[in-house]
Amino acid sequence: MLAESVSFDDSPARCSLSDQPIPPGGVPRALRHAAEGSGLDPIAELYNEALRYAVEGHLKPARERLQMLLTMCPDDGEAAMLLSKVLIAGQKWQEALASLDVTESAGQIVPENLRITVQTHLRADNEADEEQRQALLARDEGEIKALRSEARRLRSENAQLLGQAHELEQETRKWAWTTAGVSSMAILFLIVNLIFGGGSADTAAVAAVPPVVDDIPVADANPAGIDAEGSAAAPEAPVASLTERAASALAASSSLEGTTLEVQLNGNTALLSGVVPTFRHRKNAEDVLLATAGIAAVEAEGVEVIARTRGAHHVVKSGDNLSKISYEFYGDATQAKNVLKANKKLLRGRTNLSLGQELVIPAID
Repeated sequence: MLAESVSFDDSPARCSLSDQPIPPGGVPRALRHAAEGSGLDPIAELYNEALRYAVEGHLKPARERLQMLLTMCPDDGEAAMLLSKVLIAGQKWQEALASLDVTESAGQIVPENLRITVQTHLRADNEADEEQRQALLARDEGEIKALRSEARRLRSENAQLLGQAHELEQETRKWAWTTAGVSSMAILFLIVNLIFGGGSADTAAVAAVPPVVDDIPVADANPAGIDAEGSAAAPEAPVASLTERAASALAASSSLEGTTLEVQLNGNTALLSGVVPTFRHRKNAEDVLLATAGIAAVEAEGVEVIARTRGAHHVVKSGDNLSKISYEFYGDATQAKNVLKANKKLLRGRTNLSLGQELVIPAID
C-alpha cells in the first residue's frame, strides 16, 4: 500500500558538471573504469582489503568492501563466495543463502556442505522462532485461563455472600418477629388476667406468661377456681391451642398468598407441609411460625417449592439481579447460571437485566 502511494518525478534531477559520458553499467562501473584508467585496480584492492578484514575478524568492514566490489562488478563469483562466507561467519543465514545463489549465478561452484550448513542453521532459527512464538501464545492462553478461573471464583464467592446476606436478613427479621410475639403474648395474658382473674381491691394481682407443655397451658396456682374469700371464681375463657394459633398466623400473613400449607406440632417443633410458589414463600412461612410463642423450631422439608419442581416466570423489577432471583425462587444463589441459560435468547449471555423483562425460571429438581 505504501509503495502505491509514492510516486517519483524526474524534474529535480541534478545538473552534472562532468562532460564524460556514463558507460553501460552506471556510475559504479564508471568509477571502476576511471580508477583503472589512472593505474589503480579497485576490484583487486577491495577484495584484498575485505579478505584482510575477514581474517582479522572484522566482519562488518569486510562485508561493506565486498558489497562495494559487487556493485562495481556484479559478475565476480569469487567475491560473492567470500561475501557468503563472511555472512555465514556473522550468522546471517538468510542473507548468506541469497549470496550463495548469486555466487552460483556468477558461475562459481558452491560446496554442497556449505549450502547444507546454511540451510540447517536457517531452519533451526526458524524453528526456534516458531517455538518462541508458541511459548508466548501458550503463556498468553494460560494467563487468560487463569483470569477466567479467577473471575468464576469471584462470581461464586459473590453469590455465596449474597446468600449469606439474605440469610442474615432473615435471621434479623426472625428475631424481630420473635420479640414482637413475646411482647404481644405478655400483654395479652396481662389483660386476660386483669379481666378474668383479678382479686379484691386489697389483693395485688401479678400477671405472668404461663409456660406451654405439649400444646397445653399449665394450670395456675388456683386449680379449684376458688377466690380469696372461699367463693368460686368465674370460669376463664378457653385458650386456643398452639396448633390453632400457628395455623391462624399462617392464614393471616399477607406474605403467604398463593400457598397451601398445613402445620402440625411435635413438642415445640412445627412440622410444615404443603405447596408454595417460591423458596421465599417457604422462608416467610418459617418466619411466621418462629414468631409464634411456644414454637422453637420449624421443619419444612415437607413443603414443595413449585419453582424448583415445575419452574416459574418472573418479571424483572428494580434491584433485581440473577443471583437474587435465583435465591428468591430456589433458595440457592448459585443456580443463577441455570436462569441465565434458560433465557439465553433474551439475555444473549449477558447478566445485565432490564426492568420489565419476563424471565423463565426453569425447574431444577
